[in-house]
Amino acid sequence: MKSRFSLNLGKPFGIKVSVHWTFSLLIAWIVFISVSRGLGFEQIIMHILFILAIFGCVLLHELGHSLTAIKLGGKVQSITLLPIGGMANITEMPDKPKDEFIISAAGPLVNVVIAAVIWLYLSLVSPLDLGDLAYDMITRQNFLVMLLAANLFIVAFNLIPAFPMDGGRLFRSALSIKMSKLKATSIAKDIGQIFAIVFIFAGFFYNPFLIVIGFVIFLGAKGEYEMVKYHDILNNYTVKDIVKTDYEELDENESLGTAAEKLAHISTSGFVITSDGKYSGILTKNDLIRGLNNYGKEGQIKDAMGDPAEKVTAGMALFDVFKKMQMKRDDMVPVEENGKFTGVIDLEGINEFFMIQKAIR
Repeated sequence: MKSRFSLNLGKPFGIKVSVHWTFSLLIAWIVFISVSRGLGFEQIIMHILFILAIFGCVLLHELGHSLTAIKLGGKVQSITLLPIGGMANITEMPDKPKDEFIISAAGPLVNVVIAAVIWLYLSLVSPLDLGDLAYDMITRQNFLVMLLAANLFIVAFNLIPAFPMDGGRLFRSALSIKMSKLKATSIAKDIGQIFAIVFIFAGFFYNPFLIVIGFVIFLGAKGEYEMVKYHDILNNYTVKDIVKTDYEELDENESLGTAAEKLAHISTSGFVITSDGKYSGILTKNDLIRGLNNYGKEGQIKDAMGDPAEKVTAGMALFDVFKKMQMKRDDMVPVEENGKFTGVIDLEGINEFFMIQKAIR
């Protein structure tokens, strides 16, 4: 997720951590519910601190996944905290089912450790009579007990065998030992979507939040399966197999009106821009539209070009490039071979290539 939608919290262990702006809506909702119940200022603050403590545990959960992935040879770009939980952006996941199992189990294991530490503290350092505590609100007395329960709930919820929860990945990795990853993902997807439908149905009778969770599970399962299908096909090819050497070219000093007029008569994701006859950059459709809004038809192409797209090499695995383009939201990127510009590759072309190869199979 882009930084303008998130508040950066730092880079522990070199992993960028941020909290999405929608997290503030959760805090506002907690305050609203607390006020509606007639709670005082201290009780409201305790509820807010409790939510922050839970998300601190969620962050540790995601760090458990991330650090384990790095230890096993994966790469992690960031962790984002959302109102419905955390999301670790693991850009490279080890292929072995055993490694995926270990990485998936690491997150819930962190919450088990947190719960155990709290239990030991309450048992040995600050014993409590649980029967004397009230549980209708968060107080100083029951704070740690409720946090222990919350961590156990996080473990139980994440072990549901449905994507995007850890249980779905644990289930898929176990199945992958005996079958292909694509087939294992398909089975895990189907089971996950059954859980999603149950959550959605239950949400109409018990808690509307279950409806949101159900849709997240349903779409997460579908998205995971689609990504594995892309990997199954595209990983057998390199950029060289679909690089476009016949592309539309414009000079950076030409007007945006010229680009718009040319775009109306051709099918392309963007233009290759040159300066003095040499490659200068990429102008995508979105760049052109923003440029027309900002500078009008008389504006120059060089003023509308976005940040330089990261070049890819002809020998790179096509699936890796596809993932990177999706993550960075690049519609088109330049391709080079031996340090020289040789053509372009675009998401539309990758999707068309995928559909063709899928049909051939």
